[in-house]
Amino acid sequence: MKHLYHIAIIIILLGALPGCFSVTRVETDLYTITERDTTIRQDVRNAPGERDNGTIYPSPRSVQIDREYTQRDSTVERFYPAFLRFGGIETAGFLAPGASTDGGGNGLFGLYRLLNGKSKADTKTFTSYMYRIMPYELPLRAFNDAPDWTVGTAAFERFVYPRDNSASIEADEQLTGVFPLYVRKRFFLRDKPPYVMVVPFLGVAIAPSQYVNFGATFDVGSYGGFNLRAYAGYIAGSNLIPRDEDGNSPNVSFPYFGLGVSALDFVNRNEELVTEWKDHDHSAIEVSALNVDLIYSNNLSGDSAVSAALGDSTRGFPTGAMVKLASANFPLPFGDGRFFVGTTLFNLYWLSKSEVTFGFLPIRAGYRFSILGDDLNLEPFAEYTYYPGSAFQLGARASLKIYDWSQLEVVAGYISGSPGLDVVTGYEDLRGLGDFSTIYLGVGIGLGDIFHSFEEVNRK
Repeated sequence: MKHLYHIAIIIILLGALPGCFSVTRVETDLYTITERDTTIRQDVRNAPGERDNGTIYPSPRSVQIDREYTQRDSTVERFYPAFLRFGGIETAGFLAPGASTDGGGNGLFGLYRLLNGKSKADTKTFTSYMYRIMPYELPLRAFNDAPDWTVGTAAFERFVYPRDNSASIEADEQLTGVFPLYVRKRFFLRDKPPYVMVVPFLGVAIAPSQYVNFGATFDVGSYGGFNLRAYAGYIAGSNLIPRDEDGNSPNVSFPYFGLGVSALDFVNRNEELVTEWKDHDHSAIEVSALNVDLIYSNNLSGDSAVSAALGDSTRGFPTGAMVKLASANFPLPFGDGRFFVGTTLFNLYWLSKSEVTFGFLPIRAGYRFSILGDDLNLEPFAEYTYYPGSAFQLGARASLKIYDWSQLEVVAGYISGSPGLDVVTGYEDLRGLGDFSTIYLGVGIGLGDIFHSFEEVNRK
């Protein structure tokens, strides 16, 4: 599936770029610890010989005082967040005035463009779109250190404004920025998670496109790294490459209005920058960047997907894979928080060559058994993927923590689904796939997978 290259590129960026941005600020205190010990010893020596009762004799007494001093150095490290915003993936679909309404739309949040697809049903709305990779914001030390001002950037962002219904995007229909510069001001309407705020912004980029972008967003989040946003803005600029036949740079300018979603996108207030990580409150019992499981499906109507890719028609393990990008589980207010609901930005079920479906923002519910603290867990769950493909799944996952941010997992369950090709275009290479139902078993790994205890989530 060539469209999955977009997801692969995003995964590579998410894995390679965090080192470019500071996530944790470390403060080190150096102490000299001095221990003083004083020992006093007293000895009383009576004179030898007999004594008459009632006669008082002087008692020779000796006192020995020993003092010892010990000094040693001590180092104490404290860890604080170093960012006001640190994000993963942000996408949005825009109602762009004057843009083409003949071609397919990009979905409510512009998510279809992550896979280079278009909605067949959404033909007159959300024709323009934006996606941004790894936004990052720091406090802006200006205006007498006024609070809630931020300065930030992103590893990559693209705004697309199609003027015709062709499949390809021309140079005069897009603006792309690498490490653009943004200044934002936050106005909090709710100062506890999930935050609610209005955020005016002004941004500029110099490469590979030159543009100015200004407007405002209405943000709700961050909750387990997920955010919802409403956008209103105007962007204008030109593309340096490619130039037209006369050597001029294509100009692009348009207003935009729309809705967006972001995942692995975490927001702090200024006050939280001086609160140690260990004392931070959490809203999710699990946040995961990527989960990949190799799957064996017992309902093989075609060759193994992995074997077919290698030119081998034999059937065996694995027959396919499951991929989840950017997931979060949230505790429900009963059952000691062990019941949870959750979602995932993108799900891919490629169980075999003929059993494929995918979708965005599925609904998941389950229960977590903590077998060995937070290191070994068992989670029975039910999950429903509804768009563009559909799938209903009943299963269980056992996970074993092997490092701070990674785990091994075993999954098993039943899934019934449909590829949903009747509502999305751009996936002609999947033509011929139909509905499927199968039992599966798999093993895999979770990367960037962080578990929080119920006490960390439920503390006030």
